[in-house]
Amino acid sequence: MLSLFATTAVLLAAEAGSVEAGAQELVSAPLVTQEGDVAGTQSHPFFGVQGDVGLPDGAGASLLIMPLSWLRLHLGGLATLSGSGMRAGVTLVATPRATVRPTLGVEAGYSFSGNASWLPFIGAMPLLSNALQQVSYAWGSAQAGFELGSPHFSVIIRGGLSYVDLTFAGPRLDVGGASLSASSMSLRGIVPSAKVGLMIAF
Repeated sequence: MLSLFATTAVLLAAEAGSVEAGAQELVSAPLVTQEGDVAGTQSHPFFGVQGDVGLPDGAGASLLIMPLSWLRLHLGGLATLSGSGMRAGVTLVATPRATVRPTLGVEAGYSFSGNASWLPFIGAMPLLSNALQQVSYAWGSAQAGFELGSPHFSVIIRGGLSYVDLTFAGPRLDVGGASLSASSMSLRGIVPSAKVGLMIAF
């Protein structure tokens, strides 16, 4: 009889120990959000760099700041058809943990005054060549597209519309030894825009 009580006590103690261990595992298990992130930890990259080419901005390199997994802020420099420039913008990212991530963004930029008379065909026309010797333009773009890849390394494809304000030197005509010239002129309008590039985040 005594051995029966002893065996029962040992079994109860073992069962109590297993229940306590299970409870400890349940308490210590990390909380995982719907996006797959462990609660209380920071898993998305904060900083990055982006290189791209497109219109109307040309070739650009930007520094990225990502305070949230679905938010991109960027600021960078450009090499444009007429010289150099700068830009800044904001991009929103849907499903930031997916391999294919839809994006929607806006940006603004400015190309400093420079010489674009080197352009083939256009620069060969005397009237236009004079006008293109001093070109600058500002723009604002709204673009939708995709990021393809991981949150740390992605291919960027975007397209949309841009409002462009182009300023260039007025035409100059030489007639019989006399020179006729006009002051600077401006063209404004909405044009298609596009961009492809690479993003590296860390």
